[in-house]
Amino acid sequence: MSNRAKTILLLIVDSLILFLSLTIVIAVRNKGLQEHYNLFSFIFPIWILLYFIEGLYTLRTYNPAGLPISILRSTFLSIVASFIIIYLFPIEKVGVTPKTNLVLIGLITILLMYGWRKFFFTFFSKDRRLRETVLIGSPETLTMVQEEIARKPFLGYKIVSTNKGIPESAELIAIERNFVNAEDYQKVFSLLGSVEIMDLAQFAEKISGKIPIKAIDESWFIEYCGHQESRSYDFLKLAIDKTAAILMLILLIPVAAILIPTLLIFHGRPIIFKQIRTGQNNKPFKLYKLRSMVVDAEKNGAQWAKPGDARVTTIGKFLRKTRLDELPQLINIIRGEMSLVGPRPERPEIIKDKLAPNIPFYNLRHLVKPGVTGWAQVTFRYGFSQEDSAEKLQYDLFYVKNRSLWLDVLVILKTIKTVISGAGQ
Repeated sequence: MSNRAKTILLLIVDSLILFLSLTIVIAVRNKGLQEHYNLFSFIFPIWILLYFIEGLYTLRTYNPAGLPISILRSTFLSIVASFIIIYLFPIEKVGVTPKTNLVLIGLITILLMYGWRKFFFTFFSKDRRLRETVLIGSPETLTMVQEEIARKPFLGYKIVSTNKGIPESAELIAIERNFVNAEDYQKVFSLLGSVEIMDLAQFAEKISGKIPIKAIDESWFIEYCGHQESRSYDFLKLAIDKTAAILMLILLIPVAAILIPTLLIFHGRPIIFKQIRTGQNNKPFKLYKLRSMVVDAEKNGAQWAKPGDARVTTIGKFLRKTRLDELPQLINIIRGEMSLVGPRPERPEIIKDKLAPNIPFYNLRHLVKPGVTGWAQVTFRYGFSQEDSAEKLQYDLFYVKNRSLWLDVLVILKTIKTVISGAGQ
């Protein structure tokens, strides 16, 4: 079964679990079955959306180790959202306003969904359901791919060989293009038509949501990241960016009315922090943020913020956790310098001195506009070193190659989860 089919299966069974939980509660409490079905037919799609935001349907980037907290958090938020919908926006002619029932439905859903997910991961991780996979490539890339497969066996792959020959039972061969020798090519050509053969970078992208730098070369960029005919996407993205930025600026006026005086009193001037960053096509622009550090934070030169950084003020920690410090970048979006979604813009001096000389293909992340949030930000922790920047570049390249409105929506939804869970830095 393909991973897309697995995702659809999860959606269908989760929907059935929600209605089963509702049926159990109403049957036990004997309270208006039809009326509850009418009401929850409108509410349960919100639950599914919140499960989606939590990442429960993004298999290649989901870590099963976080399953209990993911289900608890998303179901709790679903119950809260349901209360808001029912009591602030009453649905006419339904005839019920569930209170205890809503909580009971949530509790039963947590138990059933946890059991279903555990069964799902176990069922699709069984050896007989895994495709025997051969990997041919550099040690660095092989290590990354092996770790991903070991962490997520439910994706359906079992490594049977790495650079040590091709067993007759092999069902998939993933080859790194800049590593293969003539002997390997001959073996692979003899299997054409009977075995699926895939570029190792493409396979790594499929199971991890990132593109390994070690597995690609200049020809990869010409093939995948050259000029793409995407005028409709570019036009829609620009229109959505500017419309959303203007609407958000208007809607956030009440927040600004509270936040700005608070910052003036406890933070002092300047409130707005301005800094030169590198934008699309390596063009510099002035980025705006709410100041979250002390005034002379970089008196010793440009440096990355780190966990527990003493330069971050008390209010600054709150601003960073909630992403409120990014709000002035809505102005950058209106000016056309940034997008809602894209690789995060970096400092020109850091790029010149630390990143571009040491990380291959680093400047190719500038093929697209930088974003307020991005694929790297929602799938990897906050970066504060050259090694982290190299890791994040692999996610940025995934975005450059696969950019679409759907991926932009996915990033925005994942950003909501990041803010709710307090994973900001």
